[in-house]
Parts: sequence; C-alpha cells; structure tokens
Amino acid sequence: MNDEAIDIVDEQDTVIGTTTKHEAQTKGLRHRVVRITLEDGAGNVLLQKRNDDKELYPGCWDSAAAGHVGAGEDYLQAAERELYEELGAVTSLTQVKHYKSEGAFGERKLHRFSVLYKGVIAPETTFVLQDDEVADVRWMSVSELSAFIQQNPTHVADGLRETYEIMYAS
Repeated sequence: MNDEAIDIVDEQDTVIGTTTKHEAQTKGLRHRVVRITLEDGAGNVLLQKRNDDKELYPGCWDSAAAGHVGAGEDYLQAAERELYEELGAVTSLTQVKHYKSEGAFGERKLHRFSVLYKGVIAPETTFVLQDDEVADVRWMSVSELSAFIQQNPTHVADGLRETYEIMYAS
C-alpha cells in the first residue's frame, strides 16, 4: 500500500487538507491527479501498460504517464515528475484540460480533479521504465487506439479512456 501524502480539495479544487492516497480512495475524498499523453509528431500516441502489481487497473493499458499530485505540489510539477519517474522522459508539456472525474475501482472511490497534459517526443526515444509502475510501452495510431479501447474494455484504465475522449474522439 502506498501512503504518499496528497492534498484533498473541495469542489472548486482548493486545497482543504492532506491525507494519503489510500485514505483518499477508500473514503472517497476529492484529490488531484495528472495525466500525460505523448505523441510522436506523426499521429501516434504512446501508451503504457501498468504493472501487474498495481492496486488500481493492474496490467491495464493507460496514458503515457499519470499519477497523483503530491501534497504541496502543483499540477505541472507532478506531471513532469511522473513523466520522468515512469518513463525517464523529459519534454515540454502543454495543458490540454482541467476537469473533474468521478469513478470507482472495486471498493475504491475515485473523486478527482485531473489535468491532462500533452507532450511531443521522438518515436525513437529510449524509455527507462519504472519497474514497479510500468510493464511496457507501445506506440499506436489514433485509429488503432480507438479500436483497441472498443475491443479490450477490461484492459484499459479509466485514465486512458478519459484521455482518448478528450483528445481524439470526435
């Protein structure tokens, strides 16, 4: 169980306290997450496969990187940190959308504010995968991603579904 400290926020995304990721999810407390989509400049999107040992969405495909905003951290700092921790990558990130998301995974209540960032990175980039987080990465075209999400709903994390809807569904 990860007991990383995170901020709890109100309905306006104003910090009102601090707790752990585990407590926020078990009690349904609203907190902050970041999602990062990476493109290669030629219409392909990078996906990561979550490690099989993850508590949420084990073994599922997700956005290039994602994670919780740490206590006292801002969204961009968290996005840059997660991208580097999970993939060993550094690139300029542009905010795409700030939104509220509601969900659940088993007994976990996922009440979050999410900020989605986009980055462009060379397709030949060598990624250094964080062993306890990321099992694999894969480039897909947007049409392949669309088909993959439709054909494999149980193998796709909610964040990838949200990212796809915001960025590519039309």
